[in-house]
Amino acid sequence: MPDYTLPFPGFDLAEKELSYDYCYAKIPAADRERIIRMAWERGRGAAKETFAKYGGKEDFFAIAEKSGLSCELVDKDYVMGNLRYFSDYLSGRKRIRLYTRSIALWAEQNGLDEQTAQNMILSHEYYHFLECTVLGLTSKLYQIPMLIIGPLKIGRTGIRALSEIGAHAFVHTYYNLLKTGV
Repeated sequence: MPDYTLPFPGFDLAEKELSYDYCYAKIPAADRERIIRMAWERGRGAAKETFAKYGGKEDFFAIAEKSGLSCELVDKDYVMGNLRYFSDYLSGRKRIRLYTRSIALWAEQNGLDEQTAQNMILSHEYYHFLECTVLGLTSKLYQIPMLIIGPLKIGRTGIRALSEIGAHAFVHTYYNLLKTGV
């Protein structure tokens, strides 16, 4: 079995991931580590369940198909603004799009073959599929007011970065399970 280099942010970079969220400043500093751990553990747990359910299969294309997901390979380097996108999960259609040129660049930068890179990106999106179908949105586990005017708090919103942290944990855990089996 190949030895995977995991070019996804690990737990040590989760605080940085959280800091990119547009709601970061509204999260009390005392809550940040707790909610990062909560999101990370959710991703770990989902990876362990998926690993057990599918017998430690390495091919996420087969796992996605068995889960009723379709995967579309789009021959595109998808860059919008200053961000490169590797994939999208279209929840209403149970479809994942993989942008193969973007993934090929990422694979090259990280010393991965394209098949492994596509599987890793697909596994990240598979976690988002699980959020929409089984787990509930990780971003909604911790909510903050949308608007604060003096003592008045209006609306509630989740923290999108928590879903990304959970997805990173999913990938790390799943691929470590593939390597170690435990």
